[in-house]
Formats: sequence, C-alpha cells, structure tokens
Amino acid sequence: MSDLSVRAAGAAWWSALEILARYGMQFVVMVILARLLTPEDFGLVAMLLVFISIGTLFVDAGFGAALVQRQNITVNDETTIFIFTTCASLIVAGILALSAPWIAAFFDQPKLIDLTRFMALALPLGALASVPDAILTIKLDFKSRARAEVIASILSGIIAITLALHGAGVWSLAWQGLISIGIRGLLLWSYTSWRPRGVYSHASFQSLFRFGGYMLLSNLLNTIAVRLQSLAIGKLFDARQLGFYTLAQNTQSAPATFMGSLLTRVGLPVFSTIADDRERLLGALRSSLRMAMFLFVPCMVGIAIVARPLIELLYGEKWSSAAPILSLLSLSSTLWPIHVLNLAAISAQGRSDLFLRLEVIKQCIGIALIIAFAAWGPLAIASAVLTSGLFAAMLNTYYSKKMLGYGLMAQLRDQWPTFALSLVVAGIGWAILHWTKASIFTMLVAVITCAFTYLLLAVLTKNEALRELKHTLQTLRPKSSTISS
Repeated sequence: MSDLSVRAAGAAWWSALEILARYGMQFVVMVILARLLTPEDFGLVAMLLVFISIGTLFVDAGFGAALVQRQNITVNDETTIFIFTTCASLIVAGILALSAPWIAAFFDQPKLIDLTRFMALALPLGALASVPDAILTIKLDFKSRARAEVIASILSGIIAITLALHGAGVWSLAWQGLISIGIRGLLLWSYTSWRPRGVYSHASFQSLFRFGGYMLLSNLLNTIAVRLQSLAIGKLFDARQLGFYTLAQNTQSAPATFMGSLLTRVGLPVFSTIADDRERLLGALRSSLRMAMFLFVPCMVGIAIVARPLIELLYGEKWSSAAPILSLLSLSSTLWPIHVLNLAAISAQGRSDLFLRLEVIKQCIGIALIIAFAAWGPLAIASAVLTSGLFAAMLNTYYSKKMLGYGLMAQLRDQWPTFALSLVVAGIGWAILHWTKASIFTMLVAVITCAFTYLLLAVLTKNEALRELKHTLQTLRPKSSTISS
C-alpha cells in the first residue's frame, strides 16, 4: 500500500473518531437537554445562531481552507492568518454586541439582547484556534483533534446539563457553546505547540485570499441558505415552531455533518496531493463515493421512515411535531456524499472560482425556494430544502464531468447497487411499522431487521462498496500508529 493510502487511512480513522466523539457527545447532550428544556429555548438559540454563524464565516474568511489547500505554508502565512482572524473576530463580535437590541426587536424576543452579547464571545474564542486547527488538518493528525473534541464536548456537556437541572433554561445552551469552543481552542494550541513566530505579510494575505476569498463567498451563501430557514420560521411564526424545526434539523444533521466533515477533512488534503494526476484523482473520487454512499444512503432513508418513534424515543412526546420535518430533511440529504466529495475534488485542484460559481447558482436556487415556500410553514420549508438538494446534486457534478469525465449520471450508475439495496430494506422497514402497532419496540425491530438484511444482501450480491470498505477498515488497524500524534 502506498504511503498516501496509509496516511489517508489513518487520517480517516482518527478523523472519524474525532467527529464521532464531537457530534456524538453533542447529540447525547442535546437529547438530555431536550428533555429538560422547552422548544422555545432551542428556538431562541437558533434565532441567534443565524447571526453567529455568518459572523464566524467573516472571521475565518476561508483562510483555514486556504492553508490546507496550499499544503506548504510558511510561518509568515500562519502569523498573517492568526493576526487577521483575531482582529476580525473582535470587530465582528463588537458589531454583533451593538446590534443586539435590533436582533431582539426583529424577532420580538427581548431575551435575545443579553444572549447575543454573551454569545458574541464565541467569535474571538474560535478565532484563536484557526491556525492550529489548519496545521493539524494538513498533517492529517486527527488523533490530537479527537482528544480535544472529546474533552471539550464532555466538559461543556456536563456543565450545560448541570445548569439546565438548576433552571438556567436557554442559558445552559449558551454556556455549552462558549465553553466547548474555549476548551477546544486551548487544547489545540497545547497539542500543536504552535505560536505566531512570523510576521504579518501582505503578500501572504493576498495569496491566501485568492483561494480563501472564493471559499468565504461560497460558504457565506451556503450558510445564508441554511440559516434562512431559521430566520423565516423565527420571524413569520414563533420560537416554539422554530424549536421543532431546529431539533429535526439537528437530528438529521448529526449523521450528515459526521459524514460531510469526515469526507471534507480527509478528502481535501488527500485529493490535493494527487490533484495533478487525473487518473488517481478520478479513482479516489469513485472509490470514496461508493463507500460513503453505501453507508450514508440507508442511514438517512432509515431515519426518514422511523422519524416519529425515533423522535419520541430520544426526546419525548412533546417533540413529536418535529417528526414529519425530520423525514423530509433526512431524504433531502441522501445525496450528501456526492455534494461533498465533488466539491472537495474541485477545491483540491485549486479551482475555488468554480467552487464559488457552483455555490452561487445552487444557493440562489435554494434561497429562492425557501422564500417562496416560507409562508406555508416549517414543513413547506423542509420540502423546499428537499427540492433544492436535487438541483444541487446536478450542479455539483457539472465540473467533475468536464474535468474528470465523471458526471452525475456516471456517479449515480456507480451507486445503483446501494440505491437498490436501500429501497428493498426501506420497504421492509415501512411494512414492519405499517402493519404493527407503532412503538419504540417496533422501531428497534425494524432498524435491526433492516440493517441485517442490508448487510446480508450486500454480501450475497458481492457489493463492490462493501468490499472496498472492508479493505479500508483492514488497513486502519495495523497502520494507524503511523500517524503522528
């Protein structure tokens, strides 16, 4: 096995552990807090995150991805980005704090004034970790990141639950976010031993911004499209309805974010090292897509089918109104690996201009659909997200066809065994839930039966994705020790 394969396999292993630890802990904490708090509490934080998320993007400005894409960076590059993100975070946090009364008035939620000023501190705290974060990604050292994520998630989760038990309400969610960001940043500095040893360089800034600027604009459009959902529901309806939508969105995004973060984090640096070899890049993209879709599609289809009993099992019956929203959002993300990996392949070739062009088109479509559907409520907005996801799949594969000869139809043909198996087990799961009394027990029976059937059929049909996945997993155990820690 090549050195690149060994490093990529080890990186995938530790990156998976890190992301699983991070989002796994966050998910467990969310489940507990959902039983302690109200939908209104979650809705208030979702309103605020509209502005925090956009502020975070302006602080990062795409420079983190630019450092990763460049691979060979200098101390001046690192120091330049550190100085910029630190100064930008203080400016944006100040603007956000001053805008707090306006934000509260927009949503007609006075509580948001103090919450906004408090959560603005997340911006400078997050900025401090931007360079150490990029350095560990370049080195494919996700073992250190996994440690930081585990510790930060556990400590912030314990504090948030303790505060909720003592009646802190929405503030338990606010403290959780800030503590997690702060602890993670301190640990990343400790693990990298990084210090700003260079000087600010205007040349470095310009060079990195040529890539990072495109990433900033594309990420900004994506964030607006996602947060517009919360903005519309919070403005047109109320915090309770937004709470239901947010919970469904967070539940759906747990596996989607895990898969997307893993594929982007490993895919971009690995694809970047073979970007000049068209055949190797094409092979890596095809193999990655097969394995990712094999794992992801049945997961999201399964969540869509068992949404109601799953919601009631995890969060309690008071959250059952989130179930139909969860079903639609889960179906909308079934093609997520296609989105992520195609964009990673484009970015790896340094074509962030094409990345931006795609983002502008597809996000404009998504934003237009959300605006058009918003007046009909959260379920209609989820339907708009599903529709825009189909358009996005076509757009994200356009340049893969031009640059690699691997367009949407070719990619879908590679996935037909996964789609066929997923449809079969989806039918089995639906039948179990439809013909028996719906309950948590029948949901567990359906999930176990479908998972077993899916794997059995994959073995019997000699599924290529399963074979590649088994081979990859076998390489991880003996080789993972070669990754720096």
